[in-house]
Amino acid sequence: MRPKINRDLFTFKAEWRVRFCEVDLQGVVHHSEIIKYLEKGRVEYWRELGIGYQDFLDSGLQYVVAKVECNYIKPLLFDKMISMMVRVAKLSRTSITYEYLIINDNDDCAVYASTILVCLREGGDRPYPLPEDYLNQILEFEADESIEQKISRKVAAKS
Repeated sequence: MRPKINRDLFTFKAEWRVRFCEVDLQGVVHHSEIIKYLEKGRVEYWRELGIGYQDFLDSGLQYVVAKVECNYIKPLLFDKMISMMVRVAKLSRTSITYEYLIINDNDDCAVYASTILVCLREGGDRPYPLPEDYLNQILEFEADESIEQKISRKVAAKS
């Protein structure tokens, strides 16, 4: 069953061309490459917000991917332009749920996916609270009311 997708909720978009090394013998992006696309889209999203993952690591924090869900709807083809749309769908004290749309060159939704990333202290094995300034940056960038929030402390977006 295809999920109901509202493109208007997505706040970030990046575009690139499908490379030959990403496709199978039929010229279709191999399903394993889509996970790499999700990471690429997420990192570009952070870059747009001015959040460098290296800064996150330098502060002694890291993310682990706790869950990936991926719906392959239409093929993505070699040498065609694709668009990756990214948004934060849920925030908790220690995790972030991202949603992704990959749009093919015909403007059709080809992939819908989501990931849950959990924040850990370097070397730790238990969830660790996300920095408040990081949460604020996300809330400022996103349409605040579109994010499901499960945060025990109130995080107010700075004006």
